[in-house]
Amino acid sequence: MQGFNHHWAKRVVTYRLALIIGIAILICLAPLTFKNLHHDNSNEAYFLEHDPNLIAFDRLLETFGDPEYLIVGISARADDKDIFSKDAIKIIDELSDFLENNRHVTQVRSLSNYQYTHDDDGMMATDDLFDDIENLSENDLIAARRIMQKETLPIGRLITADFRHTQILARTEYKKGENAHKVELTQELLAFIKQQNYKAAGFEIKLSGIPVIGERFETLTQNDMAWINPVMGVIMIAILFIIFRSFFATVTPIFLILAVMVLVTSLQGLFNWPFTAVNSALIPTVIILAMGTSVHVLVEFFQYRAAGQTPQQAAQSTVVNLFYPIFFTCLTTAVGFYALSVTELSPVRQFALLAGIAPLIIFILTNTLLPALLSYISWLPRNIENFSKTNEPKTGYLAKLLRTLPIWTQTNRKAIAITGVVVSLFSAWSVTLITVDANIVNYFKKDSWANKDLHYFNDTFKGISNLEVIIDSGEEGGVKSPEFLQRVESLQNWLGNIEEAGRPISVLDFYKQINQSLNENNPDYFALPTSRPMAAQFLLSYENTGPNEDLSDMVDYYRQVLRIQLPIINMDATKMMDVLTHIEDHIATHYSDLNIELTGTLVMNNAQNHYVNNGMFKSFGIAILVIGICFLVLFRSLKYGVIALIPSIVPVLLTGGLVSFAGVAIDLGTMIVGAMTIGIAVDDSIHIMSRYLQYRKQGKSTREAIDGAMQSAGRAVILTSIILISGFSVMLLGSFVSYIYVGLFSAIIMGLALAGDLIFMPALLYLFDNSEKKKQTI
Repeated sequence: MQGFNHHWAKRVVTYRLALIIGIAILICLAPLTFKNLHHDNSNEAYFLEHDPNLIAFDRLLETFGDPEYLIVGISARADDKDIFSKDAIKIIDELSDFLENNRHVTQVRSLSNYQYTHDDDGMMATDDLFDDIENLSENDLIAARRIMQKETLPIGRLITADFRHTQILARTEYKKGENAHKVELTQELLAFIKQQNYKAAGFEIKLSGIPVIGERFETLTQNDMAWINPVMGVIMIAILFIIFRSFFATVTPIFLILAVMVLVTSLQGLFNWPFTAVNSALIPTVIILAMGTSVHVLVEFFQYRAAGQTPQQAAQSTVVNLFYPIFFTCLTTAVGFYALSVTELSPVRQFALLAGIAPLIIFILTNTLLPALLSYISWLPRNIENFSKTNEPKTGYLAKLLRTLPIWTQTNRKAIAITGVVVSLFSAWSVTLITVDANIVNYFKKDSWANKDLHYFNDTFKGISNLEVIIDSGEEGGVKSPEFLQRVESLQNWLGNIEEAGRPISVLDFYKQINQSLNENNPDYFALPTSRPMAAQFLLSYENTGPNEDLSDMVDYYRQVLRIQLPIINMDATKMMDVLTHIEDHIATHYSDLNIELTGTLVMNNAQNHYVNNGMFKSFGIAILVIGICFLVLFRSLKYGVIALIPSIVPVLLTGGLVSFAGVAIDLGTMIVGAMTIGIAVDDSIHIMSRYLQYRKQGKSTREAIDGAMQSAGRAVILTSIILISGFSVMLLGSFVSYIYVGLFSAIIMGLALAGDLIFMPALLYLFDNSEKKKQTI
């Protein structure tokens, strides 16, 4: 009785033209959803809708408005005493003016527009530090320097204590689910800086902040995808032509790849899911998967053609023989991707679902479109003799390798098995040393200006992000309560003593500054108000002086909630988690009477690290479990399932161990590698073990079955591995370190998996399934 695969294969060949036309129509209609495609690397894009961290961040937005800042750093020239020079102040003013007039900026704080509050003949006044920047005199600079020496609010925030460095803080418009305005703002600023040619005047302008990071991610991702994907395709096409020496055989897989890419992208548009830094690897992954599966089909097809079958017969035989192996290889690959969906990060889940659908689409197309197209190929490649399933070919490195490798493996099977066990145990132990770190600094190459500028702000101004400490007094007007303010002052002072943190700032600093100004600038009065009426009077007096700073981002409209902004240096995820845990524990112990919530970019990034850490081990465990079950179903044997699974798992574990010893931390990209490659690595194990069991069922001995599997499936396994390794290696030319690591680790895993399939798995078969007596059934 013929199985389902025989009926499927017969219908594919019988209705091949209708299949090709129908799939072509579907592909032509698929781009209709492309209009929904967009980019989004915003904060909330990484979190699920009801995530508590996202809810806290939304409350920050609702209470205090736009939370993100674009930061511009300017340093004094080597020959200048400090930043108070005519050229420097003019540049600061030009940059500040450009940002103030930009449609995406809601507030600008800088040295050129700084206002100081002071006593003016018994009256409190708020005046500009500079009255006329266009006509600055040396006396103006001396006066400004003298004023700043007495100021406390800007030190460490706008200017360093030695006056050698200053930064412009541009509060940017925050748009949920949208990153285009950040790209526009950053690129416009970069163009302005280039146009002004500040470098020629001796000033190196530094840029950073969330908008800059967002722009870098999106711009570099688009640049990489624009040329890496085509280069990857060209390399694979070149390899295909070298292998098959047939133009049609080289071009045919391209149709499959384009079809899969269009259909997957169409689903992304249908779901209205954005492009993110996470799913930027989706298209190259689709290319690699589709190409690898295509090679198996092509090799099988030409093997049947070499045996004398017609194109239609060869296409039908190919589907019959590869239907179930391809189904299970695509299924296990999909499982590897789907396992990532346990991670509590929205882009990772979206990537997992799209990447999981891709192998299923590949399975359908490689069992319909590809054989239908191949059935029309009436000519043979010039090297058709190299596709024979027998040991007859005597020339060629690949044929020689496939003949001699089983002999060498059988001779050294015990040594190979012992080595494999040692490597497996080492890998399992070393994986426990893996660390997780999604630090944004690590995403950029060390020689990139984005990385260098991040380090500049880290060293000079204690980083680019604030820990947002939100404190609710519990009553309207509560921020005027002396008792409440004193408790907050105690907390703020403690936060300011944290080694990794900079100087915290809140409305308390303005209270103190106002008090001092109302008392003839006497430093002894740099203190909090002692009564509610006094606090109310302070705020009213300050507002009446007409300052640019309205304190709306320091305290809410109802004077109930205030905000402490604590700059913290950029550090690895483990240390950042320790710092935040230390702060949370101290607050819980000493300030349990205050209603405090920690939020902001730092907290969101820390949550991402936590989700990556948990998701990595969960997804890997789920992938192994489900793939193991698939192996049991496919091979109907615990022994063969385990033997086939080991060469797929060990390369991932070993690479993880090597990564940990190299001191490389796992981030979103490298986490994806683990779940992704285990799904891909099992593909070749399935093909070789399936062929081995076929030959055993025909009555072949272990040695004969291994020889047959190597000749029939080994060639395709080697060729697909070459294509996979070459494809992933192209990613080494990417702009992001994380993207590079994805390519590097994937190529290493694919190489190790190939060695496991061709050497370690046969050695295990020789040891645990060795029989020179022919068997009729398994």
